[in-house]
Amino acid sequence: MAWTFTVLGGGQEIGANSYLLQIDGLSFLLDAGLHPKKFGLESLPDYSLITRELEAIFISHAHLDHIGSLPVVARQQPQAPIFATLPTRDIALRMLHNTVTVMNIYREEKGIVDYPFFDHEDLWPLERDLIGLEFNPRGHDLQNRSWRHGERVHLRGEIQAQFIPSGHVLGAAGLFLQQGRRRIFYTGDISLNDQALIPGAVLPDERIDALILECTYAGDPTSHSSKRGTEIEAFARETSRVLKSGGSVLIPAFALGKTQELLYLVHTLTAGGRIPPVPRYISGLGKSITEIYQDHRRHLHRQVSPLSFELYSVLGLLDDLSISKLLREPCLIIATNGMMVENTPSARLARWMVAEEKHGIFFCGYVDPDTLGHRVLHAHPGDRLAFNPQEVPVEVRNDCIRRFYLSSHADRPQLLEVARRLHPRMIVLVHGEKGGMDSLQEELEKDFVVVQGEKGKTIDLD
Repeated sequence: MAWTFTVLGGGQEIGANSYLLQIDGLSFLLDAGLHPKKFGLESLPDYSLITRELEAIFISHAHLDHIGSLPVVARQQPQAPIFATLPTRDIALRMLHNTVTVMNIYREEKGIVDYPFFDHEDLWPLERDLIGLEFNPRGHDLQNRSWRHGERVHLRGEIQAQFIPSGHVLGAAGLFLQQGRRRIFYTGDISLNDQALIPGAVLPDERIDALILECTYAGDPTSHSSKRGTEIEAFARETSRVLKSGGSVLIPAFALGKTQELLYLVHTLTAGGRIPPVPRYISGLGKSITEIYQDHRRHLHRQVSPLSFELYSVLGLLDDLSISKLLREPCLIIATNGMMVENTPSARLARWMVAEEKHGIFFCGYVDPDTLGHRVLHAHPGDRLAFNPQEVPVEVRNDCIRRFYLSSHADRPQLLEVARRLHPRMIVLVHGEKGGMDSLQEELEKDFVVVQGEKGKTIDLD
């Protein structure tokens, strides 16, 4: 029984995550992402490495670095059924329609002739072909043990597949695959801690032969997950100070996951009198995804109220005049993109807010070192920041730019915990920066056989 694992993208980097798993000659695809920092064909996984028809495609969750190229590979492999959890199915379709819009803008503004990879019309078949599976994010025991985590899919070669909740965002799940007594577990993006809305990950009970482990925070030894309450206190304190002083607070956030967590957190803090009641705004895609969260409330913590998501307005036009008017009075803005990709709402707002001392810019999630968001986060008064190659750099006057660790990814201690609780025969590291993966590998090699995923590299899981 030959099992192999090939990295098509997202090995020693965070982006374009896609992996080819071959079991006794049968081929399965795990995720189909785009790279958030690359453009055109360079942003795609290397699908030329798929040399046989796929038996199935599995999508762990709906962030674009995991689903952004799904229509491309689905067009190449029309025979392959596509599986995701029910919430991920609904979110993915909305995210992909937004991706078409973004690609068309980039084609016009940047002259990238490869775009768009697909059109809105190409997504209609996915509404039929993307199969949503029931899953149980709380992992409670049910009468039928095989349904403890959700539906099982029976595939050729006596292979069974099941999604197991991974925390992270609504609908996110790891993938458990079994053939006879052999088992593999792909974590996807994972978080063991409960978040404000999402229960923490559930791990398989069974013995695991091969673990495919994400490594987003592999290089940071700090146990941020144990300090979440302290970080929330600091966030509330700083937010209150800025708003009471007449400034506004910008929180760059991904439309999926972070926006909804922060909406709920701000609602809770405001209701508890810990931050003042000011107008709240979110950007358009964040609103659309928030509506899907409301539709799937049964997958959230039971105490979550629909009112948590309703007391906000949607950002309108963000030209200079509109931003100037918006920032005249204190307000709190949760705006995409989390890493301030050029010309996104968060980048346009930050361009104004770094130049004024009274505002706060608060990052609450992962910020890639190669992004504008990282440069803003580490800017100091007197620096000059270029927000757009066509515009004059802005002089930074704001020294209230902070990071609060409210991540939806497992930190390094949690990654080690996942490995030690599952105690697999072999671990493959993916979805991380090379330095962090090197460091984690050195730690894990004391107890396990550990291999790093690398684009184009095939790993023998036998």
